[in-house]
Amino acid sequence: MKNNLNCVYRCEKKFYISVLEYYYIKQLVQALMKQDPHMEDKGQYYVRSLYFDSVDNIDYYSKLSGIEERKKLRLRIYDIADTAVKLEIKNRYGDYIEKESLTITKEAALSVINGNYSYLETYTDSVAVKALNIMTGKLYKPKVIVDYDREAYVYPEHNVRVTFDKYIRGAFSDRLFDENIGMVPVIRESVMVMEVKYDRVFPEFIKQAMSSAAIQYSSISKYCMVREALA
Repeated sequence: MKNNLNCVYRCEKKFYISVLEYYYIKQLVQALMKQDPHMEDKGQYYVRSLYFDSVDNIDYYSKLSGIEERKKLRLRIYDIADTAVKLEIKNRYGDYIEKESLTITKEAALSVINGNYSYLETYTDSVAVKALNIMTGKLYKPKVIVDYDREAYVYPEHNVRVTFDKYIRGAFSDRLFDENIGMVPVIRESVMVMEVKYDRVFPEFIKQAMSSAAIQYSSISKYCMVREALA
């Protein structure tokens, strides 16, 4: 089966910011960039990810150890009622990421969650083949669900994207489509995560505007953040 395949290689930086910093940076961003159409009239959109890891938690410990080249494997939806699911392999090389993404059916996602990877064999795309090899070779299993609300802004040149991820919460669960999971907040309400992504070049006028906020880059993983908070 062929499906929607997408591979993206770009720079990604993450920052912890306060509410005051958020309002200041948001004013700058709104003056220079456009709202992501996915926000519609709500001003944000919902993101849920189910992360997988090996039996010995190789991806989790790779991040904690500061290994430059590492990966994460996840299923992602944007609504509990979604019937299409993003299967994603996020590869990191320092500040650069390569996100390999494939849209699969809800049926296939549930099969993978339950440890039956046969549905992936019906996809001929490289992402499915790679995910299948990772999951079977290292005995990957669902670990945690991460939810948050995302406010996003875009600038077409160099595919610039600035996002504010709020109310990050998580649970040790594999119930990707269950809205009644007891999610636990993993970050203070007065703090959120800002991500800046772009292809090759970050436009100088946006960089200069944002530099006035005097914020500092942090090594942030929502997957690890949830695991540590719930441990």
